[in-house]
Amino acid sequence: MSKKHVQIGQVFQPVGGGAARGWRVTATVNLLGIPHARVVSTEDEGVSKTLSCSVLADTSHYRLIASDPAGGIAA
Repeated sequence: MSKKHVQIGQVFQPVGGGAARGWRVTATVNLLGIPHARVVSTEDEGVSKTLSCSVLADTSHYRLIASDPAGGIAA
């Protein structure tokens, strides 16, 4: 598993999903002491979910496809 940090503005895509939607990190939170990321779909910002940061950083599950170092949402 990767030790990379999940940051606001990064966009991840599920591995093996072909043309699967991307998920942009909008916030990071600790739930019961475990780091999680709140993500929204890049296709429909009305669709959101919360994922463990360790799952997002695990390259067997998700791959980083874009990173916004300023942490802003690109228009």
